[in-house]
Amino acid sequence: LLVALPLFAGYSFDARVLTASAAAFVCALIACIACALGSSQVQMGLGTLAWPLGAFLLWLVISTTRSVYLNASLLNLVQMASYVAILALCATLFADGARRRLGWYAVALAGAIEGVIGIRDWTQTVIFQGDPSWRIFGTMFNPNVLAGYMLVVIPAAVVVLVAAWRQSVSDDEERPRYLLIAAGFAVVVSGAALLLTGSRAGLLGALFGTVIFLIAAPTRIRARWMVLGALALVVLVLVAPPLRNRLVSATTQSHSAVFRWYTWLGTVEMIEARPLLGFGPGSFEYAYPRYASVGFTRMAHQAALQLAAEAGLPALALMVLIVGLLARRMTVGLRATGLRAVECAAGLAALAALGLQNMADYSWYIPAVGMTLSAVVGLAVAASRRGAPRMRVRWPCIGGALVALALLIVCGIGLRAQMLAARGQSELARGRYQTAAGWLRQAHEINPLDAEVLQDYAQAVAGSLTGGYARAIELRLRTTELNPLDAGNLLALAELYDAVGEQPSAAQAAEEAIRVHPNYPRAYVVLARVQEQLGEHERVLETFRALERLWESPIGRYQALEEVSDFSWAYAWLALGDEAAEKGDIEAADDYYRRAGEVAGGYAALQRSREEPMRALGTWREAEVREAERLVREAQRGLTEIGRRDQS
Repeated sequence: LLVALPLFAGYSFDARVLTASAAAFVCALIACIACALGSSQVQMGLGTLAWPLGAFLLWLVISTTRSVYLNASLLNLVQMASYVAILALCATLFADGARRRLGWYAVALAGAIEGVIGIRDWTQTVIFQGDPSWRIFGTMFNPNVLAGYMLVVIPAAVVVLVAAWRQSVSDDEERPRYLLIAAGFAVVVSGAALLLTGSRAGLLGALFGTVIFLIAAPTRIRARWMVLGALALVVLVLVAPPLRNRLVSATTQSHSAVFRWYTWLGTVEMIEARPLLGFGPGSFEYAYPRYASVGFTRMAHQAALQLAAEAGLPALALMVLIVGLLARRMTVGLRATGLRAVECAAGLAALAALGLQNMADYSWYIPAVGMTLSAVVGLAVAASRRGAPRMRVRWPCIGGALVALALLIVCGIGLRAQMLAARGQSELARGRYQTAAGWLRQAHEINPLDAEVLQDYAQAVAGSLTGGYARAIELRLRTTELNPLDAGNLLALAELYDAVGEQPSAAQAAEEAIRVHPNYPRAYVVLARVQEQLGEHERVLETFRALERLWESPIGRYQALEEVSDFSWAYAWLALGDEAAEKGDIEAADDYYRRAGEVAGGYAALQRSREEPMRALGTWREAEVREAERLVREAQRGLTEIGRRDQS
């Protein structure tokens, strides 16, 4: 499992999370049954740590009862339970040093494989595209996630390297040092991959983790060697093009830092709104838009703040307590001599490095990163407990097996629904609405709590011959009950009402979408269109002026991505340009038309450049791109008309 994790669990998609969690619960089920039926006694690896971990999961369950979106909270609860399961298994079952080394080997091997994949991708990009600044991400969601993963696996590779070195030194016979060579290769490849991710938070985490390891590990490294190592790292940073470019760009632009700062401020407002229970585990992306002061993001880019916003301040306090107890346990283990102290130092380094990175990122929420961290820390905890009491734990193991089985069944149900939904979404992308509706209906019947599946089902029904808008509206209303904060669903409901001629209901749905997501540009466009049909021309201009004010605020200036991802602003500028032209304000009209053409044209050009791969993935939206191109033509028409007026 530890070797395969990065290959399939490097994304936070529901199916990936459920698959990784199911694998963890299978391991837990096998281990609990084996311990319950076996005759030998088991070392209690977690000890008193089991109580705060159990309290943390219990608090997540309590928070889930007040969640704004139950399905997302249940999924997050399952994910957190899988993290605890991996931690408990590694801390309990790897008390034996020889067996524990197999765990370190597995993590180091996984890091080496992932590093080779990333470096291969970078090499191909340099050869075929001539772009050495390209940031690698391997099989992960983005470069920052890969950096977080490498922060965890590098200490494990160092443990293997130290073990191989000690073995080679103590070996009297001249033998090929294959393990030592392989371990050195794993450290070098993982470190090079970390540099090529270009993650600034990852680099800071690596520096912090290195300092922690050097202080904690029983080595004879002198200060001068630490200085030489720091200088060597600086040279590597200057050599690695992605990281060099990122560091240089940090001095000329601060888009990423400012975006994160405003995101943290919005997250703090969420915590102030619900300090005790939060909005529910895993609900950040749905609850955050109401408090956002910059462009939309699915994560808070700081794990501690996001945990407090989702599950309340008590959850954050419990997590801090757990981290503190884990660090204390590993620190006590440093008193041991030999390799065990190195293992404890590696666990501390991994925990510190990823913790620092997650002060500005969210890689801990990705299963491949979070589970691997649990494994590394669990192995370190196992190394710290020499001579721990061993006891027969038959009934606790039977209880653990029943819990693992129940969670495994939940994962199986969720995965079955995800598989059917994926088939339906594939058919939906091809325009086969009736077939898609059949698959999505089955997925909804298996998991009636998943609002996203229900949304796709409503879209398929609206486009199929046997469905109709009335049934689609009914499904959209049901989706609103499951997740009342989904502005996209409310906007789709408004468009359905508009299609059947119920403009007042459409306007109400669009206004509700703006209420739950005040920074959603498309909602303003839909509301203005409905208001136009109702003959409320003054309110149309008021809506577009509100959208213009949104653009002038940090919402328009700071987006998660610096590239053009939305052209809705162009609608407002075209309308305001027409108004300025009617009043004879040629300068203002010219400015509005040019801005509309630039935004819509930039979006259309960017999408056209990606048309081939997006068509292959089934995510291409031809109608949307044509709409952007139509707005460009309207902007050009407006510029032409005011040019003629100016000449006359």
